[in-house]
Amino acid sequence: MRLGVGLPSFASETHAIPPDRFRRYARLAEEHEFAGAWLIEHLFEPPSYATSLLDPLTTLSVTAGETETIPVGTSVMLLPLRNPVLAAKRAVTLQHLASRQLTLGMGTGYVEGEFEAVGVPMEERSARYLEGIELMRRLFDEDEVTFEGEFFSVEGVSLEPDLGQPPRILAGGGGVDTEDGRRVLKSVKRRLDHADGWIAAPRMPAVLEEDWQRFSAYLDAKGTDAGSMDKVALQYLHLVTDEDPEAARQKQLTVYDNMVGADRTVEHAAENWLSGTIDEVRETLAEYDRVGFDEVILHPMATQPAELDRQLRLYRRHLLPEYR
Repeated sequence: MRLGVGLPSFASETHAIPPDRFRRYARLAEEHEFAGAWLIEHLFEPPSYATSLLDPLTTLSVTAGETETIPVGTSVMLLPLRNPVLAAKRAVTLQHLASRQLTLGMGTGYVEGEFEAVGVPMEERSARYLEGIELMRRLFDEDEVTFEGEFFSVEGVSLEPDLGQPPRILAGGGGVDTEDGRRVLKSVKRRLDHADGWIAAPRMPAVLEEDWQRFSAYLDAKGTDAGSMDKVALQYLHLVTDEDPEAARQKQLTVYDNMVGADRTVEHAAENWLSGTIDEVRETLAEYDRVGFDEVILHPMATQPAELDRQLRLYRRHLLPEYR
């Protein structure tokens, strides 16, 4: 398993990072030899987070321009808000100019206002996702594409430049808790039909293991080797050096409370985000490794440049040596 890092693309006045410090952070991530630099997306400040975010592909272009080799990706980009042909063109352009493979982790979104702003009915998000990811897969893989869907149609389209190795697609989404237990909707499972792997939301390893068992059963039934799929998990982490677990968690929850919005409580962070002492965080990462994840993205929750740099140093010193 490898460790990547999230990029601090916070855009609101209270959380935004100065552009020069953002670029410095990207360079430090590469110098520290993290496995990837990743961006999450929201058009506006969502009810679940206390800040809005920069556009992911534009920001990854800047990141690639500041670095030489570190892989870049989205964790996740909201596919139903986009025309998949335009998204595919931007992706191959970015990968071509960056001279390294781009990973597109793609999700559906859940904020109604974002869909209203771009004129996409929210109730169409799942169907648009499935159609969009199929079209993007074909545009990446085929020399000429004709596609007739409910929302998108193309005839004889060739996407250039031809990269040889296309961008990697990771499908986002997971299970939901119901009265009958946790389940993964078939529409969510079907996203893997056109993906190279799965990108999981910030949840504890035991929950994700349960979700992956359902994905695996679906893939096996279709004759697809589940073991061939990449598995990446996003996580949030404010690492502290306190050796007392209660003191460590109290410091972390104070930081996390600054990042959750009105629609999400700090209790949600306590249940789903990484917390505890360095040893406890290591133990949780070992569980992700045991479950079979190829990469865990550690996204710092700091909003001050000096603390962001410090978090990278702490990750490098205490966590990265075990996952190179």
